[in-house]
This record gives sequence, structure tokens and C-alpha cells, in this order.
Amino acid sequence: MIFAVASFFVFAVIVALSAVGGAYASSVSHQLPLVYYVPLLLSAFAFAVSLGMFFRTRYVWHVSMMFWIVFSLFFAWCYTFMGVWHWMFYFEGGADWYKFLSIARILLLPSPFIYSVGCLVYFLTETPREYFRAN
Repeated sequence: MIFAVASFFVFAVIVALSAVGGAYASSVSHQLPLVYYVPLLLSAFAFAVSLGMFFRTRYVWHVSMMFWIVFSLFFAWCYTFMGVWHWMFYFEGGADWYKFLSIARILLLPSPFIYSVGCLVYFLTETPREYFRAN
């Protein structure tokens, strides 16, 4: 549920940025590119999966595995498309506040990818499988 809310917030931020001309060139198109709607789709998908987990739906384990795989692949694609892999581990010099921002970037940028891979690995363990098999 928390991820669904966070993903919806990311979508809202993208829409707000596009309204002020930050996310795309506003002179080219008045519509958001299709990839900007992915956080909204992930949010809806996460909300449906979380409700299924809450009610222990029969195939929610399989659906959650698909969700974490799609989520991991989406962030791997985003990081590759935006060239983030290079800047993720690049430590910059300069003023102290700029070094702090560099360290924050190094710590925060890989967190969604690490979170999705960690959840994928967790759902492969025996405890979640037994929980949903008991239904």
C-alpha cells in the first residue's frame, strides 16, 4: 500500500513538472509521453496486489512476483535510458554542501532498484510461499 501511494506521488510530481515545462519541451507537445504514465500503472498494480495480499487471494504470490520483476526491469531501463548508472557512483568535489548532495545521490538513486530486487528475493523464500499456500 505504501509503495502504491509513493508511486502515485511520483506520477503527480511528473505531471506537476510537465505543467511548468520541466519534464518535456512544452513547445513540442501538450501531452505527456507514454513512459510518464508507468508510475501510475505501477501504482494501480501495487494497490491491487496489496489488496490481494491483505485478503490472501489464491494467485497473489504469482502476481506479486510478476510485479517485482516488472518493477526491477522498469528501473533498470530508466537508469540505462537516463544514463544514471554512471552518475550513481560518481563522487564529486567542491563545497561541503555539494559533497553532501553527491553522497545523498549515491545513497538514494539505487534504492528503488535495490528495494525491488530485495522484495523479489524475499518472495522467493519459503515463508511467503507457505503463507499463500495455506489459503
